[in-house]
Amino acid sequence: MPELSVTVRVPWPKHPTLASLERAIFSALMEAGRQLLLQAFGELEDRLLQAGAGARQRRRRRYLLTRFGELRFSRWQTRREGRYRYPLDEALGICSGDPCSPWVRQMAAHLAQAHPFRQAAALLGRMIGCFVDHRRLWGWAQTSGRRLRGAWERKRASLFRDGELPAGEGPGPRIVSTSADGTFIHSRDGPIEVKLGMWWTGARAERPGRHLLQGKGFYATTGDAEAFGQTFYVLAEEATGLSRAQEVLFVADGAGWLADLPGDWISPTAYQLDHFHGKLRIREVAKDPERAARWWAFVAEHNLGALGRSIRSGIASGRIEAEAGENLLAYLRRGVGALHTYLRLREAGHSPQMAPRGSGAIEHAVDLVVARRFKRQGMRSWSREGADNLLALRTLAMDPQAWRAWWGDAVW
Repeated sequence: MPELSVTVRVPWPKHPTLASLERAIFSALMEAGRQLLLQAFGELEDRLLQAGAGARQRRRRRYLLTRFGELRFSRWQTRREGRYRYPLDEALGICSGDPCSPWVRQMAAHLAQAHPFRQAAALLGRMIGCFVDHRRLWGWAQTSGRRLRGAWERKRASLFRDGELPAGEGPGPRIVSTSADGTFIHSRDGPIEVKLGMWWTGARAERPGRHLLQGKGFYATTGDAEAFGQTFYVLAEEATGLSRAQEVLFVADGAGWLADLPGDWISPTAYQLDHFHGKLRIREVAKDPERAARWWAFVAEHNLGALGRSIRSGIASGRIEAEAGENLLAYLRRGVGALHTYLRLREAGHSPQMAPRGSGAIEHAVDLVVARRFKRQGMRSWSREGADNLLALRTLAMDPQAWRAWWGDAVW
């Protein structure tokens, strides 16, 4: 096997401090990396042409942004069986019009999902030693997110259109916990809702009183509830074997589209209505701490008759708004049976982290996944497609193993 070699010469700094030595050595190593890549391209192209890659036509210049900075080189365009091609590009696994290497594209996507585009471009530029325009980085991230969403859409269609369940091996997990919630971001046309779902399969004690959820995964979109529910289920099934789990818990506040999500798409064996949101809605309608405490006691006792009489009495006396009172009663009637599901699961041996009584995990995920990237100061002009492309990258990046699996050799 051939070897690549290059001599690295580092000019001695005028004032040899550690900072100046690091800068000089870094610049020399980056230049050496570019030279080695050019050697490798030449060796690979010679082998391809000798193996019969087609009749040589002309050499075409190409610019490529790589881990070692911008690379300028020429490669042969050939003709074979009536079509023109670039054998070197094909062997390298890049398109003829691709402006950057897979590593640069992967790193651009990772930085873009974590930082505003200008900051991400500046960070990438420092990594590769040359200027990167934030508009180019935005385009690379959008393309990467669009490809990822396309792959997820094909998985969704495979199950819900073609009836092909993702292949699973071995016994399913003892329990898979799931949860979902929504939050709003600012778009060019006004607020749009981001729907976020998460799943986890275990918890590990980090220190006394603190546990880290294990086997976590996320999915988020600005799309409708049906498409969200279907894709969420497919990704959770692929990651956890949801359909083979002995228990599937779904935790939510039960408001709006969340009321129908578990029954329509998740099919959980257990549903837990979040206590915090239940108490909050009661306090908002009751407008009196003592009355709110009394109503919550009725709910805890499953005494909806007494709760209904108290609410209607308040409506008749004018202390409670009629519409708010009736909506609260309907909300609690739907969810009262799910207020104490966690007790059954804990009695069966599941930990409080796997059988929570509240939606703290998804509330934290909303902040971590959505708010910290999409709701920063001045971010008021997201488009739906742009947000969805970046949400796909951000949710994938929350799972380092899934990120490496998607990007393959581009991660190192």
